[in-house]
Amino acid sequence: MLKRFILCIYFSLVAVTVFSQDEGVFWKISGKDLETSSYLFGTIHLMCEDDFQISQQVSKRLGLAEALVMEVDLDDPALYGNMMENMYNEDGQKITDFLSETEYEKIRNFLKERTGMDMDRMQRMRPMILMSLIYPNLLECETMAFESELMKLANAENISVLGLESVEEQLAFFEQIPLKEQYRSFFNYTENLEQGKEEFRKLLSSYREEDIAQLLELVTESPEYMDYKDVLVDQRNENWIKTMGAMMQKGTMFFAVGAGHLAGEKGLIRLLKKEGYFLERVYL
Repeated sequence: MLKRFILCIYFSLVAVTVFSQDEGVFWKISGKDLETSSYLFGTIHLMCEDDFQISQQVSKRLGLAEALVMEVDLDDPALYGNMMENMYNEDGQKITDFLSETEYEKIRNFLKERTGMDMDRMQRMRPMILMSLIYPNLLECETMAFESELMKLANAENISVLGLESVEEQLAFFEQIPLKEQYRSFFNYTENLEQGKEEFRKLLSSYREEDIAQLLELVTESPEYMDYKDVLVDQRNENWIKTMGAMMQKGTMFFAVGAGHLAGEKGLIRLLKKEGYFLERVYL
């Protein structure tokens, strides 16, 4: 249950030829000065259990890797403690400082009905943590996540699990967005849950079709990303490139990050090519 809660928090989201960047969620990285190839796999953080599957192509390549590298090392024993330390606004701000009494009461009733949780006890909780509580409501089914299943495969093969950034680093990006806007986004999401469900269905459809350009568009139109793609997607991608390069020098790496990070001018595929790597699509 704890793993699923942590995974939800990061629900924070290449055409037919190998040179295109409109379709494809799985890529082989080679060239430059690499002695061995590595792999880049775009994930979606939540999916209905009945729809979930890991391609043999993915499991086979993961088995060749020296490490599974995700956005954050979800297998780190210290992760739970780090999350607990960073769940609340650093300066003690409360959701009631930013929303009206009527708006707060609507959110309180929504969370009580949907999750059974008492908002009165969570008023100082960071908006991104609150957002994570309602993601499962977008699917209304038993959910699975690529991250947890990939970790199981890695652990079974004694493959190391690493992260591209720490919890603190990830939270620092969210802190660039004013709290007022984050809480307003959270309220708007709860007010328009049916719209959120429809958008998430489109997200899942785009993922199944491996249309990463559409995925990027859908992710960056969602409330928690709108107007802050440069902060929550582009800046992180640019930070990851240097880290990925250093890791790949040590052997075969299997990078698994949200599929919304792959496409676009500042997506990982194009940034890796600019660094001199050769990327070849692996068909699932």
